[in-house]
Amino acid sequence: MFLERFDFAAMYKEHKKKTIFKGKSAEDWDAKSKDMAPRMQRSEYVDDFIAGMDIAGDEVVLDIGCGPGTLAIPLAKKVKHVIAIDFSRKMLDELEAYASQEGIENITTHHIGWEDDWSALGDVDIVVASRSMEVGDMSHALEKMSTIAKKACYLTYKVGGSYVDMEIVDYIGKQIITKPDYWYIPLILYTQGYLAKVDYIETKGSIQSQSEEQFIASVSWSLGGLNVQEEKKAREYYHSHVVDKDLHPKPFHWAFISWSCS
Repeated sequence: MFLERFDFAAMYKEHKKKTIFKGKSAEDWDAKSKDMAPRMQRSEYVDDFIAGMDIAGDEVVLDIGCGPGTLAIPLAKKVKHVIAIDFSRKMLDELEAYASQEGIENITTHHIGWEDDWSALGDVDIVVASRSMEVGDMSHALEKMSTIAKKACYLTYKVGGSYVDMEIVDYIGKQIITKPDYWYIPLILYTQGYLAKVDYIETKGSIQSQSEEQFIASVSWSLGGLNVQEEKKAREYYHSHVVDKDLHPKPFHWAFISWSCS
């Protein structure tokens, strides 16, 4: 036990308000859906995520922030039913098209998000939130997951506080406040009476560097925009590091956090 009580939920909310890494809107993800869908299918990340789950095969799984079906599609092949929710309608359109292509009929989609009423979703055994925890109130989100899940919850959250290599951030001179790091989550769960397990999944990351324009667009998307000087420095970095030294952006590490609700 702690000698003094720390309010990790309040600390998270205060940190979240200050970070430059703000959650994207439904319209932002709508615009990104066509580009994301092909890249999200059949990845090692998905294999690692599902391998970390305890699945018997008869469960109903709720996938929060399901995107284009990154987890929902492969999970539907392993469990009884998947309920997929997302606040981006076009992401759900991509999921439904992907499911139809795969001949999958045990997925139900709902155009709702974290702040909506989930009471109509029905009974749920397992809840997953894959890279979709950009919430203002982490304590409320975790409690909402734990309350609806009969068996267990699984989520992933970015390690390190930045979606862009700090080496790149420092080079371009961007002043940032990093996002809340993943350790808030097991600490908040501890205060709620849950003992979380933490593991890690490595991915290539979201900063694309196959071309200069792709690199600039990826950095700008992740940092919420670049001014003229920052973009100039980003282009300079691309040529001096990515092209000349073949130093592509570092891989991401995601904390894979799970806890039992039974």
